Amino acid sequence: MDRRKRRRELSLTHTRRRFPRLFLDVDWFVESNGCSTLGRGLEISPRGALLPLTCIGQFSSAVTLHVALPARPRMFKARGIAMTRRERGWAIEFRDVEVEDLRLLAETLIEEYGLAAVPSLERKYARFLNLEPRLLRDSTPEVAPR
Repeated sequence: MDRRKRRRELSLTHTRRRFPRLFLDVDWFVESNGCSTLGRGLEISPRGALLPLTCIGQFSSAVTLHVALPARPRMFKARGIAMTRRERGWAIEFRDVEVEDLRLLAETLIEEYGLAAVPSLERKYARFLNLEPRLLRDSTPEVAPR
């Protein structure tokens, strides 16, 4: 079974955060002051990312992260502040992300992990989860042209 086709389960730690960082097996690269590095796999949320980098290079704290999200024609791009997290890697707190890029990331996270990827949406729509899917569709009737 393709790992991107199945829904992933979330731990309690992830469900307690406002926006949990979730693992995506995607290609990414970071640039700062003319230096760059690339890799595969990261933990990401709409507020930030955790890169599995343990080296200290020539990066400044201001960085730009580019992520190739699965089945998307364009790359996600975010500018932010980077800080090291000991052996875990570099944490990037997003400061400047376009609305279209946030929508692209949210769609990808929901496809990979389900509605629990965005806990505020899950709580908002939890009352509808026990309804049949046909009841959740747009209920506006189509009007025949005259």
